[in-house]
Amino acid sequence: MWLPYVPRWLAWLGLDGMQIGLLGAQQPLLRWVSAIALAAAVDRWRVRHRLLVVTACAGSLCFLALVGATRFETLLVVFAAIALLHGSLIPLVDATVLDHLPRLGGDYARLRVAGSVSFAVGALASAPILAAWSPAALPWLLLSAQVVVAPALLGLPRAQLGHAHEVRPPWRLLTPPMRAFLATAFLLQVSCGAWGGFFAIHTAALGLSDAVPGLAWGLGVVAEILLFRFGRGLVGRFTATQLIGFTLVVTVVRWAATAVATSAPAVVALQLGHAVTFSVFHLATMLLLPRLVPAASSTSGQGLYGFVGFGLGGSAGFALAGLLVDRIGTAALFGLEAAIAALAWAPAWRLARLLR
Repeated sequence: MWLPYVPRWLAWLGLDGMQIGLLGAQQPLLRWVSAIALAAAVDRWRVRHRLLVVTACAGSLCFLALVGATRFETLLVVFAAIALLHGSLIPLVDATVLDHLPRLGGDYARLRVAGSVSFAVGALASAPILAAWSPAALPWLLLSAQVVVAPALLGLPRAQLGHAHEVRPPWRLLTPPMRAFLATAFLLQVSCGAWGGFFAIHTAALGLSDAVPGLAWGLGVVAEILLFRFGRGLVGRFTATQLIGFTLVVTVVRWAATAVATSAPAVVALQLGHAVTFSVFHLATMLLLPRLVPAASSTSGQGLYGFVGFGLGGSAGFALAGLLVDRIGTAALFGLEAAIAALAWAPAWRLARLLR
């Protein structure tokens, strides 16, 4: 619900492109600053499960403040609180899964598909509701999704691999291959700024229905579900660096084609590439990180990946998109982001050489 429709809701409230870009940019940065700090604490004091549940509960309560919020200053504070409290959820859950993967069936993609199913349900179900009742319904939809988050996390495994004395601080994980990988992730996420922050505004500028963003996100995640469901074969047949190279090729084509597509079927069809831009890259990352990071620092490795990729890269992408969208338009913005994705080939090539 958040990714496809929060920008549209903010525009409906009367915020301009710069304000929407700032709200979008602070989310990944604050989320992943919080994530890397909490990940280091989790690895040092071995309190991953406890911290996961507490921050999930506190962050969910912050969604109450979105109901009735209309001023930019208020939204800035509420968005910041949500980001700081919920920022650690993804890396902590991924680290938990990787620590316990053998007893969970050994197939990360099969487990991750549950998250993709819920994303598709949220995007597809919210589309007709918002089309019928306007974007004013969005805060209530977001709030309804928070009710079961903390209780669900209570059931996750509690143990962490390794021992506290084996833990490395995040900066000691920055080996040459890790730096090359993080640079690739950074540029890829910068290139996603228009998609994450202004896709709904792009479709509105094309004169398409308000249901199109939810449909595009939903179908993109359906493709992601299929990929995760059968992703074990990909992981078995290709190396992580091959999967990353394929991701970059598809992403460049996706953004370049989005810049020129104008019909609803074409715009929606192109977003099926989300299954590659996100899912294939994510599978490659889960395959690669255990080779780059010691087991005792697994949570810190996830946090570092998220901080540089989704935090710094995501924030830079949102900020750049917000700065340029009113000046060059959304179509030209997608064309620029195709060029940014192409730049990621340089560190990806270096990563492949170092791993060989």
